[in-house]
Amino acid sequence: MKAQTLGEVIKYFNHQRPLTPERKEEWKSFYIDTLRKEIDRIKSEFLKAACGHKMLFGGHAGNGKSTELNKFIHDTQIKRKYEIIKLEIQEILNPFDIEIVELLLVICFQILTFAEEKNIKISKYLDDRFRNMEGFFHDTLKIETTHLKTKGAEVAVKTEAGGGFKLPFLKFKADFLAKMRGEAESRKLVRKEYRPRMNELIELVKDLMADVKAKFKKKEILIIIDGLDRTSVQAAEKLFAEDGQIIALIDNVTMLLTVPISIIHSVKSPIVENAIGKMHVLKNIRLLNREKKKDEKTEKNWELMKDAVLRRLEPQLITDKALEIAVHYSGGVFRTLIELIVSAAVEADVLGSNSISEKDMEGAVKEHRIKKARPLNRIHWEILLEIDQHKKFTGKMDEKRLELLLGLFALEYINGDEWYSVNPLLESRLEEWRKLIEAKEKKEK
Repeated sequence: MKAQTLGEVIKYFNHQRPLTPERKEEWKSFYIDTLRKEIDRIKSEFLKAACGHKMLFGGHAGNGKSTELNKFIHDTQIKRKYEIIKLEIQEILNPFDIEIVELLLVICFQILTFAEEKNIKISKYLDDRFRNMEGFFHDTLKIETTHLKTKGAEVAVKTEAGGGFKLPFLKFKADFLAKMRGEAESRKLVRKEYRPRMNELIELVKDLMADVKAKFKKKEILIIIDGLDRTSVQAAEKLFAEDGQIIALIDNVTMLLTVPISIIHSVKSPIVENAIGKMHVLKNIRLLNREKKKDEKTEKNWELMKDAVLRRLEPQLITDKALEIAVHYSGGVFRTLIELIVSAAVEADVLGSNSISEKDMEGAVKEHRIKKARPLNRIHWEILLEIDQHKKFTGKMDEKRLELLLGLFALEYINGDEWYSVNPLLESRLEEWRKLIEAKEKKEK
């Protein structure tokens, strides 16, 4: 199960489709153990955890978080202990404008969907509470019917076709999610309605989970919320730092939430951890040490990254030198590696070649370097020069520094202490800026 031709490379190198054990052949062919232990620590903790335990999981964009999370979800021991309810935030809400109110409502919808799938009938007092909420969805949000287009509503399609929903409120799910994703005004209305009634909403989530768990005694229930690592800096600050205590108050709901880089590097991260739970950060793959040299560990990581490529294409489709170049400029980020391979394959295919040459890969690197450098201004370059010299941020973690981390312009590595490096794609441009700044400073003197 590999690309046999350059034309097939795009099919097998798709960074928007994380690996999952559900697709058994892909998982068997493509998954590699990166020897990072963060997800193993999360697994160990959840296997020992009591009801209501919560953890946070984050890392750089494109470094394999979703694949590691899928590995965790399909682990035999985890599946033996937990029934998992997973929310993909980017599919159901707007990650750039999300607040605690709609997150709690979505959790209610997902628990109700789970109950519907398991033929669990909720208690009358909960049924009545949900039916009392329906007026707001009819009258204010103008939801009349639901078209059930989302993946999470598949069960509702079946029940509606069979004569209607067994549980209240689910008929609003698809239209509610569509409005929350696409209509800023609807988000404002929902927040205006339920923010003053936060305690009522918290108790509703808790009571619903307690009721469902009392009737579903086979396993414990774990809610996984993926995609929160994509939230904007402002939304993340409000959701995790300001409203983290609200998440903690749902003390009978066991949860694993992804968390964005902006929170990991925020001075408020200890507050977030104290409120919600321990934060685990997936390390980037380190290809060079602080002195920009290889060592025993980095040599293994180079082979690991090469293996990730060669599992997806036949070796005759890429020269050894082209593969070396791709790994180097990936910086140890899987998404970047995949993007470079695809760009070089397209270039080679257009030129009528049968394999990716060193020249094709250098062309791909140049293309990605231009795109990477284009949005940066002098302040960004000065910070990158600071990182290159000191291997850390010497100034306050402000908006500009966060932009460099969020956009993978600067990369964090951990071996012993954490340290930072400039994305390899930018190194040649960095030298140009170093000379420009030094020349200007000399002239000013």
